[in-house]
Amino acid sequence: MRKTLSLLIIVILAISSLSFAASFDFQNTDLRNALEEISSSFNVNIISSNEVNGLVNASFKCEDVEEALKKVLLGTNYSFAKVNGIYLVGGIQSPDKSHSILFKSKVIYLKDTFPSTVYELLGTLSKYVVYSPKSMIMIVDADEVTTEKIMNLISKIDVPNSNRFFSYEIHELSKDEYQRFRQFESSNKSGIFAFSNSSFDIFKEIVAINGSNDTFGTVALPKIGNMEISSSDPPMQINVESRENVISAIVKTGGNAIAFEMDENENNHAVISLKEGKKRFLILVNTSKTPKDVVDTFMPEQKKYTILTLIGKNKIAKGEYTAEITYGSTALSMIGEGKISASTPVIGIGLKANLIDEMYATMELKLKGTQLALYGKIEDTTSISFFKLRASLEQELTLNGFGDLNFSLGGGVSLWNINAFGGLQGNLNFVQPYVEANARYDWMYATLLWKYTEGYTIGGGMIFTW
Repeated sequence: MRKTLSLLIIVILAISSLSFAASFDFQNTDLRNALEEISSSFNVNIISSNEVNGLVNASFKCEDVEEALKKVLLGTNYSFAKVNGIYLVGGIQSPDKSHSILFKSKVIYLKDTFPSTVYELLGTLSKYVVYSPKSMIMIVDADEVTTEKIMNLISKIDVPNSNRFFSYEIHELSKDEYQRFRQFESSNKSGIFAFSNSSFDIFKEIVAINGSNDTFGTVALPKIGNMEISSSDPPMQINVESRENVISAIVKTGGNAIAFEMDENENNHAVISLKEGKKRFLILVNTSKTPKDVVDTFMPEQKKYTILTLIGKNKIAKGEYTAEITYGSTALSMIGEGKISASTPVIGIGLKANLIDEMYATMELKLKGTQLALYGKIEDTTSISFFKLRASLEQELTLNGFGDLNFSLGGGVSLWNINAFGGLQGNLNFVQPYVEANARYDWMYATLLWKYTEGYTIGGGMIFTW
């Protein structure tokens, strides 16, 4: 019995001798000195990068060198890595080669949440992350432990959200925008409209709100809950209440209140008009399941266009072909034009500018054979619901003086990617009917122009966005 008891005591003592807990008490201790003490206590080599500095205030017990390093480096910008039995300590800004060992970049592809949203929600960990606002990619540059922590947080953020996102645009209407909206409003006999995705796109095209110097915002709204949004210019409040499938909201301003509802599955857009003093405002609101849907719907990226048009007349035997290149944006474009003809070749270059709303001016210098010509055109379009009225004036100046003043008057429809117009065009001495139509699919488009005395002209082209 005694022999058995003695053997048991020896086993217990042997086991206890295999592990021990080291105690550390650092009070305003230099970080490098603290690392040296940990190195001595656990009899391991710890190499510190040149940038490692600062003070440590920590008291703890631990049985493992890595646990000690985690505790002493907690709250600092430094990390550690084990390389061939040696521990290396450094930071993301290390001037030596330790950075490449301690920190390894990892690319993360987001699915449902924009990088800017994830970046804000990462808090202090965002210092290890970079992203591009034009892509769904984030790059993490951190040690293995921190990278794993960041990836774990992102996996919880980048999910189809159980919340819904409520977005709003507050536009101060110009005179032209208000007149177009009034025409639309009269046809619907209401100042509050609910839209599906397709009908909302049609509304935006008709009213053509440019959104310059206006207010945009997006908030996360609980599936069941409420929220208040405030605006100082114009002074207003939007009280939003979210229920299972319906969003109810009240817009309050100047002692007035406008209430409306949106069905998330069918009518997830609403448009409200209001007046504050002498100014008129239009509020566009939207609810969606992800912030990406909000941006895609409400704030499409402003793009510039490069357009190449090739046109051939019906009298192919005459060899009349025109190539036109427009480079720039809607506001200002550079035009290049070339025409190959057996009688009069034409080369031209000029500018096209968006003057006011849907009014455009074109100025082009042409070389017609051996003669110079200065060509000018002004064109204006007015929208009435889906219909458009169009008028234009154009004239050429050559060495022989001004040519005929040509004009066109007509109307038509412009919906989605299809346009069709008809009317009269010519000059004071001769007027003829014309029909013009064009359609666009993706990056390709086709055009047709018919004139009573000249027959038809057909063409097509390509549109590149950048």
